[in-house]
Amino acid sequence: MGKNIIHTTTSGWLSLDAWSETYIGAHWLITNELPTHHYQTEVHHGPLSQMVLLAAHQLVEIIFFQCVKSIIDNNQNQYIDIEKAYSKAGFGNALDKWPETLTGTPLDLTKEPLKSVSRLKDRRNATVHKDSALTSLEMARSALFSAVEASKAIAEHFLGEYGFKYEPVLHKYPLQQEQWFSQVQFIDEAT
Repeated sequence: MGKNIIHTTTSGWLSLDAWSETYIGAHWLITNELPTHHYQTEVHHGPLSQMVLLAAHQLVEIIFFQCVKSIIDNNQNQYIDIEKAYSKAGFGNALDKWPETLTGTPLDLTKEPLKSVSRLKDRRNATVHKDSALTSLEMARSALFSAVEASKAIAEHFLGEYGFKYEPVLHKYPLQQEQWFSQVQFIDEAT
């Protein structure tokens, strides 16, 4: 007498783009490569933490410019100054000025999750351009968490309640809540 084997397989397809691929890569580093505790670190974990920080900032820039592009594309010739400046725009200046021009309301950069964006932007610049700033495990985790939450807030600000289209990606690759990046202690601040 034989046994019947019944097996059900389902497959799903995530539509990936620059935001989702960057997130999945940073998520993989956080969950599969970086250790939980500093005493578990090896030499390569410092640079990998920096990569997560850079990817986190990239997430915020990607979502911001995606939203801006969506609005100017759907309102041709209404925002000519932004259209002209778009391809060479600096993130910080655009973040400060364009939301109010495009939506009538500025982003509140004094409250979380957007408060963390300013500090993340400054640390990213220090890491890439000037100081080769170091990144701790806590900073990397905080940066990714803060960037995801900021991405949601930016999309909602520009595109409305359902403007953030990456919930399926976050559901498949969930992230733990972490300290806001505006509050995390930097390596060079440790005493």
